[in-house]
Amino acid sequence: MKKLHIAILLLAGGVPVCAALYFNESTSLETDRTVAYSSVGDPNPWFLAFSAELEKEAGNRGYSFRVTHAQAKIEKQIADVEDIVAQKPDYLILGPIDREGSASALRIAKEAGVPVIVVNRDIRGEAGVDYVTKIYSDFEWIGEKMAEAVHDAFGPGKEIIRVVELHGTPGGGNTIGMSKGLRRKMAEYGKMKLVASQLGDFNRAVAMNSMQNIIQSGVEFDAIVCHFDEEAMGAIQALRATGRKMGNDPTKGEIIIVGNGGTTDGLKAVKAGYYHKIISVTPYYANQVFDAIEAYAKGEKLEPYIRVDDIVIDRSNVDEHMATGF
Repeated sequence: MKKLHIAILLLAGGVPVCAALYFNESTSLETDRTVAYSSVGDPNPWFLAFSAELEKEAGNRGYSFRVTHAQAKIEKQIADVEDIVAQKPDYLILGPIDREGSASALRIAKEAGVPVIVVNRDIRGEAGVDYVTKIYSDFEWIGEKMAEAVHDAFGPGKEIIRVVELHGTPGGGNTIGMSKGLRRKMAEYGKMKLVASQLGDFNRAVAMNSMQNIIQSGVEFDAIVCHFDEEAMGAIQALRATGRKMGNDPTKGEIIIVGNGGTTDGLKAVKAGYYHKIISVTPYYANQVFDAIEAYAKGEKLEPYIRVDDIVIDRSNVDEHMATGF
């Protein structure tokens, strides 16, 4: 079996420094290469689709593949990673549950000499020291695009746009990024007001319950921003139960609902006209993950963050993307 030792050229105060980092451990370049994936394991369709894509891409490129599902519990993810690195895979793909809490997994992998590719969400750590690179959607951009979609739906005639936010799991890098981008763009417009922000947890039932509570509280709102399609489906159910209208025309009293994802149910709701816009968060980027792994194995320099590109989906282009629903 051939082995590859990696040395990385860093810049310290403008001076090149050659540093042998934790992942200069031997890396197999033969067909017995193994990759393990520690998934958030939240029971929603995004994680299922992404895991399936990784497994397919691993097989296409000749890697053996193993996945563990943390059931959205940090302590289980840490235990999963301890078990994974004990089996000495060539690479660990880590989908952090929590930006801070999942950082311990990086230390465990580093001590075991297993290089880490971070996916899905942000994590506390330094590229080239704690992990190789991070690959996921730009969640601040997504938050900004959701604010833009709401703002543009109302046009210049609306003095104040009252917005409800159904947010994702607290502490998750995607939740943090989307909330930050949403608020920054809302502040730029000056006419958008956040009247409620409650947990959606990327879950339909949780979001429906939160939306019911908001409606029952008597809070007046014009639009709902959801951190995932499943939350939007829950909000739609809550609105329907109270006879509220939703759609694309606020002049008719329709609530504007904007979210992100690209699930089959979300795309169908856009096509039907009661889900205004989706900012995609694609799970189809396993090729980028394995490109990064193979570039790293060759000693190529990688950017600390590799962006996954996303798009805006509405009734004008939804038919083009129905086949990509997950």
